[in-house]
Amino acid sequence: MGYLKSNQLFEALQPEAIYRFTERPVVIGDQLTDYQNIGALIRLSDNLGAKDLFFLGEEPVKQMTKIRRIAASSHGNLNWAFSREKEIRKLVARSAVIVALETAHEAKSLFEVELPENPVFVVGNERFGMSESLLDQADIVVYIPVPGLTRSLNVTHAAAVLFFEWLRQMQHKFSNHLTNEV
Repeated sequence: MGYLKSNQLFEALQPEAIYRFTERPVVIGDQLTDYQNIGALIRLSDNLGAKDLFFLGEEPVKQMTKIRRIAASSHGNLNWAFSREKEIRKLVARSAVIVALETAHEAKSLFEVELPENPVFVVGNERFGMSESLLDQADIVVYIPVPGLTRSLNVTHAAAVLFFEWLRQMQHKFSNHLTNEV
C-alpha cells in the first residue's frame, strides 16, 4: 500500500467539492488565552475550509509570532482576526445558524443533532467555557459525549470533533451531488 502525501490523496478525492453545495463555515473562539490553542484553531479552521475565523477578546500582540508558527502556512490561508465585538450577528451573515459547542442545560449530543448547512461554530475559553451572553446568542447548543473519567476536551480537540462531524454530515447529505460530479 505505502505512504501517500496528503496533497496527492486529496487531489483525487477533492473534499473541497462540498463547498459547491453549502456555505463555508465561520468559526469564533471566545476569549481564548493560550497561544497554542489560538494557533491550532487557525490551522484547524483552515483544514475545515472556513470562510472566516474571529477570536473574541484582546489580541495577544506579544505572542503573534508564536501563534503564526503554530498555525504554520494556515495563517495566510483564511481571514482571521481578533475582535472586541460581543454581538455575533454583527460579525456574520444574518442567515447563518450559530452553533455553540458547550456543556449547558439545553445542549444536545453532537451526534444526535442535524447540523446546519450555513454554520457559525463557536467555542469557548479553555478554562471557563463560553460566556453566558454568547451562549444566549446560539441557535443550537451541542456537547460531545465523553465517556472517560476526564469529562472535558481541549478546546481545539473539541472543535476538531465538531468540524469533522459537520463535514461528515454534509458529505452524506450531498453525496448524490458529489458522486454525480466525478
